[in-house]
Amino acid sequence: MIKFNGAQFAKLSSKLKKISWKTLKEKIFSALVICKQQLIKLGKVNWKSLPSNLWNKIKKVKLRKTSAYRFLKKFLKKLSDSWKIILTVVPLFLIFYYGLGSYVVENIDVKTEYKIEKNDNVPLFKTADGMAFLVRREVDDKMWTPNLPMIFPAYVLDNMPNFQIGVINAVKDIAGTLRYFKSNTEAQNKDIRAAYKLLSYAPNVWIMSRKGKFNLAPSSNSQYRKAANELRKFMRDGIYKPEADDLRLLLKKISAKLQKLTLASEEHVLENSETGLDRQADNLFYNHKGYAFAMWQMSKVAGRDYKEIIVKNDLYEDWVRMSASLQRAAEFSPLIIRNGKADSSFTPNHLLLQNYYLLRAISAAEKIRGNLSEATNAD
Repeated sequence: MIKFNGAQFAKLSSKLKKISWKTLKEKIFSALVICKQQLIKLGKVNWKSLPSNLWNKIKKVKLRKTSAYRFLKKFLKKLSDSWKIILTVVPLFLIFYYGLGSYVVENIDVKTEYKIEKNDNVPLFKTADGMAFLVRREVDDKMWTPNLPMIFPAYVLDNMPNFQIGVINAVKDIAGTLRYFKSNTEAQNKDIRAAYKLLSYAPNVWIMSRKGKFNLAPSSNSQYRKAANELRKFMRDGIYKPEADDLRLLLKKISAKLQKLTLASEEHVLENSETGLDRQADNLFYNHKGYAFAMWQMSKVAGRDYKEIIVKNDLYEDWVRMSASLQRAAEFSPLIIRNGKADSSFTPNHLLLQNYYLLRAISAAEKIRGNLSEATNAD
């Protein structure tokens, strides 16, 4: 039986620890081959001197440094030297790309308004042209952000996408009402149905469809652009005839949709104002802000189209109040959107304050609609 004392084992262990893992296997194998040859020659082994002899043989073995080994060693050295740079540069690049890029792209604009031509004597339904302007403004004049993929810095935005979706939803709702105007020609009915269908397209489609399988699909931008063209065709494919019944339909739609918005905000406040940190409040706020802005712009143009009916029935003051309330809801812009408790002395609730302006607009719309109905019945 082979026996080694503790000192010999400690010496051997210490020396083996100094051997690189890259060369250990090949050196030990070569040394064992040499030892085997010596055993055959000598036939007798001095076991006490074996550890030191083995080490001497191992030291004499030279590792064959191939080109692959040299390449790997050089690559690992560069990687170890540059990992700190990588971990610093990549996060800084992402912060710069998404942070600064999204800041440049974000443009929640409530100042660019539809310009009504005062000296235009052509009898056209300008409300449809104002609707087309709103669509083109968000799709062409700005960047349509709700459908952008991760490669765009605006991907991280949430306020502007919700604002733009609110604008398109408002235009879509009014387009849905225009389908039922009594004075529409056959061509106009075709135009407005096409526009309504295009405006109902999902707002988050870029190139690939998000329903079922990921197939190629038209982008939201392209569909809304086509809708704007259909709205302009609707304006020109018929003879404009202001009807009180059509105006009542518009007011009914405005009132009903604004009521849905206020109810959605109230439900959200009741369910989430106790949480302290509400990350969805700003999404709801900016969606309603975009809706109010679009309704404000369309009410201004509709006031021009139905001016004779409004003035004749002494509704001008209420119409101005409705339009002004929508303007206040659109222009209300807190720095940070808070969903505080309704009875809090320190934390505001911006959803409820936005609702106040929307409810004023609803009240004015309902009053105008009621007075129109009375005037029609009296006639």
